[in-house]
Amino acid sequence: MSAGNDPYTLIKDKVKEAEKLLSGVKGIKVFQFKGDDYEPFYVMINNGSLTINKGTYSNPTLVIQVSGNILVKLLNGQMDPVQAYLSGLIKLSGDLMEAMNLVSLIT
Repeated sequence: MSAGNDPYTLIKDKVKEAEKLLSGVKGIKVFQFKGDDYEPFYVMINNGSLTINKGTYSNPTLVIQVSGNILVKLLNGQMDPVQAYLSGLIKLSGDLMEAMNLVSLIT
């Protein structure tokens, strides 16, 4: 997978763009991304600061199961996240309300 199609790299870039929005996030939120075609990674927001790590987190706020191809389209604005979820292209488990917060950060 090229750097332009690597979900981990793309989400890091998106988050840098959204850093101003993070100041309003209180508490700790962990979003775990998993897919068959990329290494799992998680995004942790801790009172406005953000870290992204490869690997898995033991107790994430929300787990997002999505293929690398679909995740790249979502991050590039080529697909609507709500439509992708309703179409079954994204599977969520955990605090589903936090999914909407994540959408606002990356779109």
